[in-house]
Amino acid sequence: MTHKNKHILFVIGTLDVGGAEQQLAMLAAQLAVRNWQVNLFSVELTGPLVDILRSKGVHLYDGGYRSNGSKARKLLTLAMAQFRLFMLMLKTRPAIVHAFLPLTNFMGAVAGRSAFIPMVITSKRALSTHQDRHPQLRWLDHVANRLSHKVTANSRAVAEDVAYRDGYTLEKIKVIANGVDFSKFEVSEIRRDEMRKVLGLQQNEIAIGFVANFIPYKGHAELIDAFAVLGKTHPLAKLFLIGDDRGTGMDLDVQIQSHGLQDEVVLLGRRSDIPDVLAAMDIGVMASHEEGFSNALLEKLAVGLPVVATDVGGNAEALEGMADCHLVKPNNAEDLERGLDRLIIDLVPAVAAKNERQALIHKRFSVSSMVDAYEKLYFDGR
Repeated sequence: MTHKNKHILFVIGTLDVGGAEQQLAMLAAQLAVRNWQVNLFSVELTGPLVDILRSKGVHLYDGGYRSNGSKARKLLTLAMAQFRLFMLMLKTRPAIVHAFLPLTNFMGAVAGRSAFIPMVITSKRALSTHQDRHPQLRWLDHVANRLSHKVTANSRAVAEDVAYRDGYTLEKIKVIANGVDFSKFEVSEIRRDEMRKVLGLQQNEIAIGFVANFIPYKGHAELIDAFAVLGKTHPLAKLFLIGDDRGTGMDLDVQIQSHGLQDEVVLLGRRSDIPDVLAAMDIGVMASHEEGFSNALLEKLAVGLPVVATDVGGNAEALEGMADCHLVKPNNAEDLERGLDRLIIDLVPAVAAKNERQALIHKRFSVSSMVDAYEKLYFDGR
């Protein structure tokens, strides 16, 4: 591909606010700024990112799939979406097709190869645990891998998982880390103080924040058990759980009451002001049993928080070299409690290292660095 052919088609399922979707939105918008012709095909064109991308000059196409129909209708509209994707490629002739997430990796790779697109790229954004839940669909990943000219991953851990599960050559996987829009996390001390008042925090209280939807594998249950022990040693600590209830909120509430932590553990639910909430925290925590490369972890580091995180997926890569950040065992309340206890004891120097953490994450995870890496891949194939 020549440097003059800057025409790309992205493929994804929806434009809801998820980790992969947000990363794709940042990449597409920045490529448009860099004078790329950017088209995006969404199997079901829904989600708050639709208007944002249109405002950035990205051309959007709806695959016509509808998730609210019967099973037969879903299968029919999915098949039609595949056909529409193929016809769109024939009509627009992009130089590159770049797909995200398992199902659309398969759809993009099949359509791209069938339409003889010069470069077909698929992206791995998380550990392939969907293969464990749905082993009958494993072949989708294998076909997508085989048909891709390039496979990308957002962490070394994800790349190694692809190589192990799919038998794919590790050296052929290009690792490009996620980017962070740091402008969202430049929160002043005044806004921090205001948010602490809104959250009912006293000046001497220690706020611990965890941003994750309420899903079993995110580890909320172990975190609450850990905090029940931690609170006995550190009575000024409070735990804030921020995220959408995906079915476990009632169970977590029962667990909180069983420990008598109704005043110490706060379920904030889904929030649109995550940067301000994080700025009000003193410590960030990640308790997940599994991760690919966590945007929520990067966001905690972006506001300068010291973090305790489970040693899963790309967490170790994100925390590499980060002052006063600790890795703990996954699915282990005792080790989680030990990590938080250690950080609270050393909280004064940990807070003092805020600028050091922010400088390092700016250097390693900027949006411009991410886009530069993808442009190099698009142009040079490496």
